[in-house]
Amino acid sequence: MQTKNYPIATISIIVLNGIIAVGLMSGEQTQIIRNYGFIPDHIFYAGQNLSSEGQSLSVDSLTRLFTSMFIHANFIHIAFNLFALAYLGVYAERAIGITRYVLVYVTSGILAALFHGAIASYILHNGNVVLIGASGAISGIFGIAAVAGNRSAYYWLFLQVIFAVIGSVNALPIAFTAHVGVLIAGVVMTKVLVSLERAKRKSSYSL
Repeated sequence: MQTKNYPIATISIIVLNGIIAVGLMSGEQTQIIRNYGFIPDHIFYAGQNLSSEGQSLSVDSLTRLFTSMFIHANFIHIAFNLFALAYLGVYAERAIGITRYVLVYVTSGILAALFHGAIASYILHNGNVVLIGASGAISGIFGIAAVAGNRSAYYWLFLQVIFAVIGSVNALPIAFTAHVGVLIAGVVMTKVLVSLERAKRKSSYSL
């Protein structure tokens, strides 16, 4: 078996999310979400809210940017996200390689949280609501697939519009703008990484 063709990163991310989801459903779900979900106001209004404990809480808030990517609210939430990841994650991983794939995944998840957080804190004024889920990171992966030429990646945008409408009707907080913005960011990051790789190859050939 050729490991370069085996979607190690995609499978690992799916398994990790699944394990954490099982832990959430069998434990103190509310407390875990509260402790590890991302709260925008803790970053964007840190100077106003934190007083003497500002430094330690700020570190905790930055950590939550990462941990929030692996927490989901319920079975439907994680099932939809992991289906989306399995749908095009394998294609994207094979297109740019494991290292770049993981880099885009993590960076996209963090950017999505920050993008959503800025809108929530400064525009919607509901930045005290906890943000969880892998949707932002997965949007970045769909950006990879889009650059690699898979048109199915653009269906993600259509699905996001549908879910945003459903969410607005049922009062569900779906970070639609962050997902779309980070899909675009995934496209940009992938193009930059590909360009750097090509430049590196040209440099090695010229030596």
